[in-house]
Order: sequence, then C-alpha cells, then structure tokens
Amino acid sequence: MASNASVILKFSDGTVGYLRNAVTLDSATEVKTDASGLLNQAPALSVGQAFQGKTLTHAAVKIQTDSATTGAFGYASIVGVSGNIIGAIQGCGTNGQGLPRLKRPVPMMTGVKINVFAQGVADAVQYASLAVYCASGKVDIFQGLAVDATDVSMVSVISGSTIGEALVNQRVQCYYATYSATNGLADTGVSDGVNALYVEDAQGQLKAMMFTTKGNADPDLVQWVEDSFPIRQNDTLTLRANV
Repeated sequence: MASNASVILKFSDGTVGYLRNAVTLDSATEVKTDASGLLNQAPALSVGQAFQGKTLTHAAVKIQTDSATTGAFGYASIVGVSGNIIGAIQGCGTNGQGLPRLKRPVPMMTGVKINVFAQGVADAVQYASLAVYCASGKVDIFQGLAVDATDVSMVSVISGSTIGEALVNQRVQCYYATYSATNGLADTGVSDGVNALYVEDAQGQLKAMMFTTKGNADPDLVQWVEDSFPIRQNDTLTLRANV
C-alpha cells in the first residue's frame, strides 16, 4: 500500500504552508509543497525555497497509508544548507493531531529541506529513531535497524557517527524516541531484549534510558521528553529488541 507524509507549517508572520509527498517506507524522503493543485501555493518546492526569508515556528507531520491506519511516524528532520540537521519535528500516524511549537525557530532559505522517515506498523524488527536537542542548540537524529536479541549501535542519520562522536561534550536536553513494532521493543519476555533505548559510557555504565513510542498513536503526536545528561566521546547508544 502506498503511503504519504503531510506537513503543516506555521511561520512567525502567520503564514501557513502545506507539504505533501509519497514516501518510501524505511527510508528518509524529502517532503515538498503539495502538488495537488487544490491549494493556492507553488507546487513541488523544497520548504526553504517556497518560504524563503520566513521563520518557521510551528510544524507537525502526519503519515497516511492508503485505505489503512498502519502508517507510522519515525522522525522528521529540518536539514540546513550545509547538510546538517537544524531542527526536528514531531509527528503522528493517521489519527493524530496537533501543531506544536518547534523547540527552536528555524529561518528559511534556499537549500533548507524537510525529510520524513516513515514505517508501516508490523510484528517484526523495525528501525528505532532518537531525535535530540542539546543545550547548545545542536540537533541530531540517531537510528538503528533492530536485530532480534542482538545489541545494535544507533548512529547519526547524517554522519553515521555514534552518539559520543556526534555529540561529544554536548548536554542533551530533550528527545523523542520511536519504534513501530506492533508489540513494542521487547515483547517476548525479559531475557533477550531491553524495553528502552539506552546510553552507556565507555565502562558500560548507564547514563540514560528512553522508552519508545510506536509513532502511530491516536490522537497524540510523538511527544518531546525533557531530560538532561552529558555526552562524552566514547558513549554509545544501543537498541536491543526481541520479537
């Protein structure tokens, strides 16, 4: 079944925009201005080009699967001109709602784009995603594809670096975490999986743990979780699922 992502945008001057594209599941897809011709806006443009000079203050993403409700939100990133992530957007499945304020406003310019990662809910191993904002303003998103009863290191979707390499000497202030398996991250007992993503230091000591959400809830968007923990160079972020 085909799936698409819709993005509602609101800017500091009151302007509203709408992005929509078909998406490839299990892959990040750029979402551009809606090309249906049903709305009075220029079609098929990247967000930075379409709204150049404006400042994005609110945004939300919805994943829709044709004639079904299995579409799940993994993450949405605002990617800057240099290719770095400069913002992260909350999202939901078919029946979610909301238009939250971004953690930090993002200026629009040619070259800025919005990427969305969507999945289909299934009773199988899935991608886990973790979006983080740091106290310095740095943003990154980490991801890993689960392997049953196996430790998987999650890495930056931009650089491929571990959390310690990507965020060395940063302090995480908030995050959201997604995993779209039907029955959650660790659904067959307590011996093979850990029912949260987790950060460890070089000695294997726990520094943080994050419960995941399916990205398909009704009616809420994936929520930011307020937390505070430092990142050092050899820290790791691990996913251990079981099905």
